[in-house]
Amino acid sequence: MRGERWPLCNRFLDAEMLDETKRRILRTASALLLSGALALTLAHAGRAAPAVGPAATRTAAGSVDSIIELITHRNPGLVSYQAHARLDIRQLNFPYLHPVLNGTEYYTSPGFTVFDFPHTPSYLKGITKVEGAVYEAHRWKRCYDITFRTEPEAYVMHMVPKIRGEVSALDVTVEKNSGDLQHFDWHYHNSGDGISLTQYYTIVNGYSVVTLQHSDVTIHHIRARIVGTFENFKYNVTVPMPTATPSDPAHQCDN
Repeated sequence: MRGERWPLCNRFLDAEMLDETKRRILRTASALLLSGALALTLAHAGRAAPAVGPAATRTAAGSVDSIIELITHRNPGLVSYQAHARLDIRQLNFPYLHPVLNGTEYYTSPGFTVFDFPHTPSYLKGITKVEGAVYEAHRWKRCYDITFRTEPEAYVMHMVPKIRGEVSALDVTVEKNSGDLQHFDWHYHNSGDGISLTQYYTIVNGYSVVTLQHSDVTIHHIRARIVGTFENFKYNVTVPMPTATPSDPAHQCDN
């Protein structure tokens, strides 16, 4: 992911540095709601991903393609939706921020997502909209070298960016029958950092949608726990595409 680097937060931060720390936490949290979209505009670095053992690895293009097809055809007939989104961000270290944001999630098939939070704390200085495409599985082969292993009830896709960035690898757990994206792990080149995201699906009016997300974040000395909840779904509606703020959105191959 692209973003700025920042020093260790401590009790002697001046007001400007404290504001920047707060903004970074929101950017991380918003990114996770996009699928935990590769932490969007935050500066990331993290631990190297564990190697996938040769016996558990499949590289046949057709096999990877079949998993991607399973994901992209999860909800036949679903073109778009909007839902109320609530983002509860609890920082676990100083300055122990705990913003709670309410807004709207807009989804367009096959995976483009926009979050619009119209009311954010003043210290966030206008960061109200975030967009990303991490759910767009049909783009993954363009961005990553992909292998996978098969578990009893899921495929675990190990995806290494084709262009080196701050993310070293992304592991995605895909439920075998439904194609649900159950879990994401972002690994980084900076030892000790990482993001995990677990998603919980519910059948709502005939479609399988994410209604709950749990995330744990360790990034540049920030530690946070994030809970996202989604409700009041409206399907196949006209979905606005607001311009993301800040101006650099979550590009499809950012890492």
